[in-house]
Amino acid sequence: MQQQASNTARSIAIVGFGEVGPILAQALVEQGCTVTTYDTKLADAATRPQIQARAERSGARVADTLAAALEGAQWVLSAVTASQAEAVATAAAPLMKKGQVFIDLNSVSPKVKQGNCAKIESGGADYVESAVMAPVPPQGIRVPMLLGGRRAKEISEQLNTLGWRTQTVADDIGLASAIKLCRSIMIKGTEALCVQSMLAARHFGVDERVLTSLHATFPGVGWDKGYEAYLIGRVAEHGQRRSEEMREAAAMLGEIGMNGSLATAIADVQEKLARKGLSLRGDLDDQGRLPEWRTLLENSDIG
Repeated sequence: MQQQASNTARSIAIVGFGEVGPILAQALVEQGCTVTTYDTKLADAATRPQIQARAERSGARVADTLAAALEGAQWVLSAVTASQAEAVATAAAPLMKKGQVFIDLNSVSPKVKQGNCAKIESGGADYVESAVMAPVPPQGIRVPMLLGGRRAKEISEQLNTLGWRTQTVADDIGLASAIKLCRSIMIKGTEALCVQSMLAARHFGVDERVLTSLHATFPGVGWDKGYEAYLIGRVAEHGQRRSEEMREAAAMLGEIGMNGSLATAIADVQEKLARKGLSLRGDLDDQGRLPEWRTLLENSDIG
């Protein structure tokens, strides 16, 4: 175990410093790693202070360019939104050298992960895909992750010595992401169904009766304890990112000859509620529920 730990990367770059990046950075710094971060929002005077403040709190160093962040890093963690995952891999590929490892944490389709792998490895660096299988807060680096790629087993062992909870599922790229996105269709679909059900129920003034009926049918779920407020709260807070993930799920379905319209519809509901819920994100309770969801859905145009 000591030899294994000694081979663990100690110089790490994190690209993207939104919700996930600072959590990973702080945990890595606490394990003695040097962490450098780069985010495109650093170029905007309005958002730069926010990124700098997050970096200071987590112990990470800020780099003003992607090249500066990647220079000398043993691992590069890509933690951007799904829509930016391919662009980051494309930009990073010519900057990375043999011996560096690009760990792609983004929720994108297997085809995008395979394309990102080809870009990164064309220059001699190594690529490992990661599928994050649950919300990072509150578990932090203990959130379950599935890894894939030629070096996935080795990197999994090294990450786990730093307190992570990763598991290797394949040498091939794309299978870990397929597992994640197939699961996401169920999870995000349930959230979207709840939003539409409660929206229609509020229109007719029968939401309490619907919740009572759901509890009677599924007594162990928590429909009598605010489960609908939790599902709607997740969408209000994270719907934009979830909608991008579901569009990737739709792309995955299309890649294998299936109809992705259901996943696209889920994405539309997630995105619309996220826009509606911007002003209410701070009103989630300590269990992630949105007690005022009825106000959020009132007179809503969410279809």
